Amino acid sequence: MPFSALSPEGPVSLLGADAATVESLRSRNRKEACFTAKCCGAALTIRTSPGKAPHFVHKVVPQGCDGDRRETWEHHRLKELIATSVAGTDEWEVETEAVHRDAGTRLILWRADVLASRRRAHVAFEVQLSNADYEVMRSRQERYRQSGVRGLWFVRTRKAFPASQALPIFVVRREPAGDRVEFTTEADYPFIHAHSGEAHDMALAEFVRSALDGKLKWAPFERAPQTRLLAFVDYFSGEACASCGRTVARPFCVRARIADVDTYPEFQFARGVGEFRRTSGWYQPLLEAVWASAPGRGEITLRRADDTCSRCSAPLGRDAGAYGAKTALLGASLLLKDLPEPRFGTVERAWLQRWAVVDNGAAEKKRPGQ
Repeated sequence: MPFSALSPEGPVSLLGADAATVESLRSRNRKEACFTAKCCGAALTIRTSPGKAPHFVHKVVPQGCDGDRRETWEHHRLKELIATSVAGTDEWEVETEAVHRDAGTRLILWRADVLASRRRAHVAFEVQLSNADYEVMRSRQERYRQSGVRGLWFVRTRKAFPASQALPIFVVRREPAGDRVEFTTEADYPFIHAHSGEAHDMALAEFVRSALDGKLKWAPFERAPQTRLLAFVDYFSGEACASCGRTVARPFCVRARIADVDTYPEFQFARGVGEFRRTSGWYQPLLEAVWASAPGRGEITLRRADDTCSRCSAPLGRDAGAYGAKTALLGASLLLKDLPEPRFGTVERAWLQRWAVVDNGAAEKKRPGQ
């Protein structure tokens, strides 16, 4: 179900065309049979349906061409939304069902659902709603790369994909208020969403415009040591230490987020809870930073990892701090450079190694209090 076709004068698009224009093109095509498919050169006709955008369909699908069978209406709808979002920008030109052929053999090297172009810059948007195969997408992405095209992929599956700079994959989900793009990765499901329950997402149209504006960045804070973090500690408080009498707090989660950047997900470093049993070089430094700045900490003592009191070093009973109220300490502000270098395979590295939409100046140097 393509939006565009070839004509003797060049490409023709139905995207955004009003009813009068569509009827004029349809009338001309009846007389001249002038519109042909980009994929195979077969004759096309124009179809209109209530509630659906006008589009081309093959009169007869030639052997060896998937034609209209390869797209569902949902695929068609998302493609229209992406193309319309590109067309709404001031500088980018848009082409749907864009085909690139080998100069010598004329064989198709790649076909993009939506291609945005601005001078020498090209961005291909691909919609993969079913059978989202990582290796197939990686192979097609390589063909884009060889042509100097940046490829961005949208999938519907709830299966998370590895965070990858070479192959940007984003989950799109349909909501009553509109389509939303998630920034989840393979590492997020047992960490971010299992606790916070808040998806890090944005409207599909806004995402497309942000990507074209250069706001979609890979690991934008990884090499920005002056980035300011806010850290928080969630803990249980219950019995008092038998030696010093202070209420025992047992931390169960340390949370961190980028200060002043709402589009970057908060991360949670938890200990001893199922899949959270992973080495973290940040857990203890964040915990200590929060504890050092927490008001009222004189009445509370932390339960150390060796089950002793952080105030008087006395051994704590088995249940001290294990039950009681669940509380969050006030956050502490610190710089990324104050924390250890993230090691490969740690939760903090997985948190930094991701795609995110940030303003062009968001990853610049920041100082505490700014």
